[in-house]
Amino acid sequence: MKPDTFEDAYARIQSATRTRTQTEIAAILGIKQSSISDAKKKNTVPDGWLVTLYRGFGLEPDWILYGQEPACRREGVTFPTGVRETATGYAAPPSRVTVYAMARTDPETGAWAREGQETIPLLESLHRSNLLVVKMDNVSMEPVIRRNAYVGIDCDDTRLRSGEIYALDIPGEGLVIKRVVRDLEKQRLAILADNPSHQGQYLPLENPGVTPIGKAVWVIQEL
Repeated sequence: MKPDTFEDAYARIQSATRTRTQTEIAAILGIKQSSISDAKKKNTVPDGWLVTLYRGFGLEPDWILYGQEPACRREGVTFPTGVRETATGYAAPPSRVTVYAMARTDPETGAWAREGQETIPLLESLHRSNLLVVKMDNVSMEPVIRRNAYVGIDCDDTRLRSGEIYALDIPGEGLVIKRVVRDLEKQRLAILADNPSHQGQYLPLENPGVTPIGKAVWVIQEL
């Protein structure tokens, strides 16, 4: 099937993201405004745009390229049957959030230091009242959480429960994202990687010396 014209696809992107100018769309896509003109000349929507729009808005590539329903399969975002050119009023506009680096530490205390490294658009359904977004910088939790994945951390949920994944501030290491197990028999806290090539850490259960930052509640990554 031949894709629709660039103008048709662009119109769907524009209405679904509730943007009016090329500058706004460029900001959402993380590209230069001139890249939109280049795509228009080539009459094609770059694959990178499709990935970004799927991650940030849940927009299906086939809807963008061909107008095929559904526009979005993600829970909480619905589009009416028959809509081809517009999704205005059905997709809540995302707000941009800061993404923080994991490895930054305070040179004096060794504690994790929040340092923003980029911003990304985020759907309203993924927001929390006290949300922290970080970019995974290692492969210790693969395949569940891949390197360069965006991870949402609920900083209101710091009560460590066995088997769940948490962001922990480990002095000297920065922020780590690991699975936590409370071993009551041996009175220790196991900080485990899902990747079998990475060893776990075992700390005293009462005073482990780590600070829970919050529970991992969602992941945005390529399959």
